Amino acid sequence: MTHPRVSGRSTPGLPSETLRELSEAARLAATGQAPAELWAARRFLEGTQAAIAVLDTELRYLYLNEALADVNGLPVQEHLGRPMPEVIPGSGASAEVAREVLRTGRPQTVVFDGRVPVDPADVQRWWLGAFHRLAGDNGEILGVAAVVMEVTEGIRQRESLRRAQARLELLEETAARVGGTLDAADACRALTDLLVPRFADYAVVDVLDPEGTRRAPATPVPVRLRRMAVAAAPGMPEPLAPVTRSGEVIFHQATSSMARVLTGHKPVVLNRPDDDTVRLLAPTRRRLERYRALELHSVAYLPLMAGGEPVGAVIVGRRADSPEFTQDDVELLEQLTSRAATGIGHALRYTHEHETALEMQRAFLATPHIPGPGVEIASRYLPAGRGAEVGGDWYDAVALPCGRTLLVVGDVMGHGVRAAAAMSEYRSLLRALALQGLAPDRLLAEADRTAHALDLDRVATCVLALLDPAAGHVVLATAGHVPPLLVRPGTAPELADLPVGPPLGTGFGGYDSRLCPLPPGTLLLAYTDGLVERRGEDIDIGLAALAAMPITAAHALPDVLNAVLDRLAPAGSEDDVTLLAARTL
Repeated sequence: MTHPRVSGRSTPGLPSETLRELSEAARLAATGQAPAELWAARRFLEGTQAAIAVLDTELRYLYLNEALADVNGLPVQEHLGRPMPEVIPGSGASAEVAREVLRTGRPQTVVFDGRVPVDPADVQRWWLGAFHRLAGDNGEILGVAAVVMEVTEGIRQRESLRRAQARLELLEETAARVGGTLDAADACRALTDLLVPRFADYAVVDVLDPEGTRRAPATPVPVRLRRMAVAAAPGMPEPLAPVTRSGEVIFHQATSSMARVLTGHKPVVLNRPDDDTVRLLAPTRRRLERYRALELHSVAYLPLMAGGEPVGAVIVGRRADSPEFTQDDVELLEQLTSRAATGIGHALRYTHEHETALEMQRAFLATPHIPGPGVEIASRYLPAGRGAEVGGDWYDAVALPCGRTLLVVGDVMGHGVRAAAAMSEYRSLLRALALQGLAPDRLLAEADRTAHALDLDRVATCVLALLDPAAGHVVLATAGHVPPLLVRPGTAPELADLPVGPPLGTGFGGYDSRLCPLPPGTLLLAYTDGLVERRGEDIDIGLAALAAMPITAAHALPDVLNAVLDRLAPAGSEDDVTLLAARTL
């Protein structure tokens, strides 16, 4: 019994008088002179499961019962008259507690951990020992008594509960950190940050890539994955950390553990693999050399399963003096990656849709805009911040006969790929109707009727501005959209006062237009509501801030757009922002 942990509590033992008499009985036992009542006490002590000993002031055994002899692995007779440290070589710390009790007279309760010599399993065990000093009637110190009970099962249960609680907290942390973002790269980085250095010296997350291996194959074949996150422990030697970069395309051979994990949906653990196995792990000779330089001696591959299908896999490695992966390690890692896989799967789907919608929108907005004569234009598109869905904002400029130019800024309600697709339909519809020479109010009415007849599942707001520089005026009409800003030479900016019609696609109709003077050099700025609308704030506040911008008609259009975005566009906006500026010459 070694390594005592001292408790501040005082545990009562046997009365000192009883133990004094007991020690005397132990001395008289060999001669048969022990009184009958003391033999009764001895039979009681011999029958208890508690291990009991009486030591003199030199810590020599005066008495011990068979329970303590069994714990120490020696017969009773080999204890008597000998000091405790001599009988039990590993009991030095326990002897110090006994000496402290002799010196101070204060009882102490301690916890011992150690192994029983006669235990074939040779597993660690724990005992609770209560020490108190023995004194005679006139106060002389006789020795110290110890009562010891094994508490292994209780400590193991407590430790098991502690580990279960820690595991539950870790799983909850995993779900919160990995599932708390819709950005796939952030979700994967959150997982590797949890794994390193807590469970591994090195960790990576590879996911199925729409541009590579889109779905996990049914049988092991070469797979091309996207490395989303890499983490290395602080002690990783440079320039080996990290071995690969986030975003890199990784090609795994058909014989690799990664291919096996993706097809078998089960972990693969390699503790101290041989050289032939290591060569199968590394897809290239260069990476093989780097893996060996890392001194990775144990590697575990774990699938990321979402909805019954793998979305990727995690690789964790241990190097240098770190221990090999145990079965408990692998079971905990399975639970952790299983919890993380759901969040990563959601983030991957969202990220794919987000990027698809963004690319669609950028492709449509990248179409060259050629206004009519006497008009210059500039535009900006600011997508929603990370974690927000792409909307259906668009802008357009259509050159018309007689030197006129139609400007359009619109916003499809909703977000994602379907909103971006609906945006392209509205954009094409308005272009086609504009070429028929319709006035802005009639153009909106026809667009609303057509969209409603086609049963488009998204409505859209938009503002039209038909510029006629030669005539010196502009005709404005709006379908549920925020008003454009007009900045005439020598005057302050003002918001156009327009009658507001319903959004397109509702089928309600009822649009009006307004003719406004357009002197040469007039600046017109159309935009979407993402520029001026804030959650929990009246939109009139944003509109007033726009009208108060210190801009003039003489400012260069790119400078105007930059100034407006710098002043009004929120960081990490939940909505897209689209600007289209035009000036008559």
